[in-house]
Amino acid sequence: MLETDFLVLGSGMAGLIFALEVSEFGKVLLVTKKEDTESNTNYAQGGIAAVFDPEDSFDDHGEDTMRAGAGLSNGEAVTIMVSEGPRLVKELRDFGVQFTKVSQESATAFDLGMEGGHSKRRIVHAKDFTGREIERALVATTRSKPTVRVMENCLAFELITEGNRCLGAWVLRRGRLEGILSKITFIATGGCGRVYCHTTNPKIATGDGVAMAYRANAEIRNMEFMQFHPTSLFGREIDGRKLLISEAVRGEGGVLRTQRGETFMEDYDPRGCLAPRDIVARAIDNELKKSGEEFVWLDLSSIGARRIASRFPQIHNTCLSLGIDITKQPIPVVPAAHYVCGGISVDLHGRTTVENLYAAGEAACTGVHGANRLASNSLLEALVFSERAGMHARERIGKKMTHPTIVPPILKEEELGRETIERLCARLRKVMWDYVGIVRSDERLKTASREIGALRRRIEELYGAHRIAVSSVELRNLVTVAHLITNCALWRKESRGLHYNLDHPERDDLHYKKDSVADR
Repeated sequence: MLETDFLVLGSGMAGLIFALEVSEFGKVLLVTKKEDTESNTNYAQGGIAAVFDPEDSFDDHGEDTMRAGAGLSNGEAVTIMVSEGPRLVKELRDFGVQFTKVSQESATAFDLGMEGGHSKRRIVHAKDFTGREIERALVATTRSKPTVRVMENCLAFELITEGNRCLGAWVLRRGRLEGILSKITFIATGGCGRVYCHTTNPKIATGDGVAMAYRANAEIRNMEFMQFHPTSLFGREIDGRKLLISEAVRGEGGVLRTQRGETFMEDYDPRGCLAPRDIVARAIDNELKKSGEEFVWLDLSSIGARRIASRFPQIHNTCLSLGIDITKQPIPVVPAAHYVCGGISVDLHGRTTVENLYAAGEAACTGVHGANRLASNSLLEALVFSERAGMHARERIGKKMTHPTIVPPILKEEELGRETIERLCARLRKVMWDYVGIVRSDERLKTASREIGALRRRIEELYGAHRIAVSSVELRNLVTVAHLITNCALWRKESRGLHYNLDHPERDDLHYKKDSVADR
């Protein structure tokens, strides 16, 4: 058994910020599923929403966040996030993040972008590869800390618990099991977009942290609020994921059009193409169902070729490599699963309902996003609440390590076949896409619940009978997350934010202005 003071599961922004925050207070072991830069953070194009414009205010940012959250955002958490955000964005700059500035001569003035749902320009960015640039700087800083050890290509597959206390985790490393005992365990494993057929998430986004925490009896809430990004590139995938076409493209003047060339967003919301993501995604979905077509156009002609190439170099170059010159052609786009607003219940210090277990980032539910996340608030939330979790956790590190009797899982001889895993995965994702997607109904959700229940029983049976492997663990986690999303969606008999039910099309504040909590 390995021992450490702080065990960090995940190497996106949340995990790295937490590791840096606690690195002066004890030994840190950071376990990451792939290489240290592979995470949803790495694919965040837009930026970080924060108040820097003199015409902007914390109140304005808070009101935009609460409005997008459709009545479910935690006001105290929102206030903390918007007020602490600018200081921490400056700290990222001090870590070496090269944010885009107003001019080359300016040392401090950020070039602020505009995105849907925001009333002011407040998107701090590094062109259109903000996440990658943040990840680069944080990884370099983390690796310079002598107290931080990084274990790459390791899969944490189960938490070690005693009663309601977390004592660490079991990790699969190079086909071997390793137990890690820790005084504090921090989950920063990111999202679960791979539970759907079409997603902007990388292959590692299989909901591992949420599933592990659920099996450890942590409270899970608001999983029905899965955000479908309205604009992903149609017809092409990169390593199994849809190319995200950033919200900022519409913020700079990009216009959505049908294949007949007609605009349509003004029919759905007075903010048009700058409406929040849930509204835009449903509008596109509805237009496609009406027309029978497979995509709509995102027209960038009003932005201008020079501005497109300078502001969106990654999108421009990637699309060009796929045969689309976005300085001359519109982009074919469709919605794709992008971000889950629910997750492991945490308080304002990142504490879960299990003792010594903390969480932040997309795996956690602070209450900031409510029923729908405002664009570019994801990196901000991860930044603020990972720091708060680290500050709280480091105060508890003086306690002694407990050494309970721990029985390791038994490694069976035979692994579950790849074809079986791929077949079950494909079936699960199709069920989720068809029945628990952008538009839902009671009957669709009941059908999904039955099918997921049968898949879950079969997968648990196969998992228990075969050797533990990365692919079988991920499959088990995906079906667990599918159960949680569907479970929460069945409970909410209304339409709110990202959850739209044809049988209950109105918002019902009397009965459902509250968080969903997943059943056992």
